Amino acid sequence: MPLLTMSKSGFIESKPELEPQSEALLETLSGLCSFHSAEDLSSLLFTDMFGLLVGDSDPWVKFEVGLYKDHTKTIEIIPIKGSITIADAAMSGGIPNNVVTSKSEEECASILQNWYNCVMTA
Repeated sequence: MPLLTMSKSGFIESKPELEPQSEALLETLSGLCSFHSAEDLSSLLFTDMFGLLVGDSDPWVKFEVGLYKDHTKTIEIIPIKGSITIADAAMSGGIPNNVVTSKSEEECASILQNWYNCVMTA
């Protein structure tokens, strides 16, 4: 059974011109995608393909990550110039200071797993 879900939740700025493969990835991420582990999700966020989609400019898109078993428990993912900002608007206590920026796949996976563990036991 999947652990986490992710989908595009909206635009921060206007969508830039995208290459066809980036447009296809954005279309896929506009639906509900599921991941079997925090590592699976983090590995996507740090792929070259995802990096090409979000680009090196200011943030323009945000994603919602939720628990597969409880879609009411969510956080926001905002890709910013080679890093991933994770924001917990619900202030569940699973994200340090409710906002954290990760610059590596391993760190991001750890943050996502810690958040998952915190909200699953709440």
